[in-house]
Amino acid sequence: MDIERRLIRLRGLIGGADTGISYFRAPGRVNLIGEHTDYNNCPVFPFAVDREILAACRFREDSQVIVRDVNSSYGTMEFPVERTIAPYPTGSWGNYIKAGVQGIVSNWPTLGPRIEVLRGFEMVMDSSIPPSAGMSSSSALVVLVSLVFLAANGIAIDTQEERLALAEVCAASERYVGTQGGGMDQAAILLGRAGHALKIDFNPLVAHIAPLPADFALVVAHSTVSAPKTQSVMDAYNRRSIECRLAAALISRIAKLRYGVAGIKFIGDLTPAKTGLSPDALEALVAEAVHPQHYTLADIGTALDLSPREVEAKWCKRRDGSMFPEPTDGFMLYKRLSHVRSEWQRVERCYVALKKGDMREVGRLMDASHASCRDLHEVSCPELDTLTSLSRAAGAWGARLTGAGFGGCTINLVPRSILSTYIDTISMTYYRDKMGLPSGESYVFVVSPTQGASLVPGTNLRAI
Repeated sequence: MDIERRLIRLRGLIGGADTGISYFRAPGRVNLIGEHTDYNNCPVFPFAVDREILAACRFREDSQVIVRDVNSSYGTMEFPVERTIAPYPTGSWGNYIKAGVQGIVSNWPTLGPRIEVLRGFEMVMDSSIPPSAGMSSSSALVVLVSLVFLAANGIAIDTQEERLALAEVCAASERYVGTQGGGMDQAAILLGRAGHALKIDFNPLVAHIAPLPADFALVVAHSTVSAPKTQSVMDAYNRRSIECRLAAALISRIAKLRYGVAGIKFIGDLTPAKTGLSPDALEALVAEAVHPQHYTLADIGTALDLSPREVEAKWCKRRDGSMFPEPTDGFMLYKRLSHVRSEWQRVERCYVALKKGDMREVGRLMDASHASCRDLHEVSCPELDTLTSLSRAAGAWGARLTGAGFGGCTINLVPRSILSTYIDTISMTYYRDKMGLPSGESYVFVVSPTQGASLVPGTNLRAI
């Protein structure tokens, strides 16, 4: 169903007079390369895609927020705008709506002081982004709600500077649901550029564009393994974030003792410009600070001159106040650090290769990224590994998981000259032969880089 037909359907569902309805869209995103680097303040290389959440909205005079999906089985989410909004139970999709509102109330400077007079909205939405697939359907919802809530209170987001500011607010907003993520998804969704991927740097947030060549297609293939943000998947994701921050803490300790260097909070701070150290000195620092063996809380405490409980309280506390449990196999700081630092370099090399049009190099880097995600960050699964292997055999120049992992999708770099044959082959070898499905028709599709989230301007919903 095309966008216009979907918007007409939304208009009918929101009901009432046709006047006073605003329409918004927020795209999903696919990450070309740079997985699990954003929460380490290391660059990423995503793009906004032509699958999106569309919404019909009517702004209210009171503070109520009322949200429905075209799929009535999701139910209706309704709550008032307050200074502190209590979350729904973990796993509820309504928490992403609350996150968007709470984040703006807490972090948008011109609205916070006006909490008593903030207006709510009614919204009906329809998404073409596959859920729990690593294409950021949840972040798209947070961005969408943030845009709608701001518009309901008289604030439009138009300039690049405003979009950068909102991307940072939305990244903070999403921690409301308990995910210790970074800012890639929100930045890609807001800053997307048609026909281009975005190399996004953090601290400060800056986006650099690189064109995607017309003779290659970017194909998403769903493993059919869902990766919903339940407590178990959230803990698996957050474990990597905790391990990375612990690695940075160990490096920071040695940097201060050996070199008098302060201010290292993230792996992304390990640059000559930030530390004043040469590349060789940085390598020596990392080698001294983090060993390949697994760590216990007691090991980390000894290295940081803290008790295990102090380490736990500082780095392992969940949003609800409970503690992330110490893994039975220990914290794998060396593996996580190795993945992030090598993936950071792959992002930089991929940006250069794409600007040069060297698609063979782009493909090689994608393959290496998947191997690192599988072996070092351990966020792949057997289905993703099989799918990427079959994709390369079918003619893809590069194939890797995209998104947080633990299921979801792959992104595949495919010459357009073999696109039809490639899709047919993947449909047979993976979906039919491996997964026992009649076809891969709903699971494998081409995505195109598109513009970022926005009000749908000048919508003309003619009768059909």
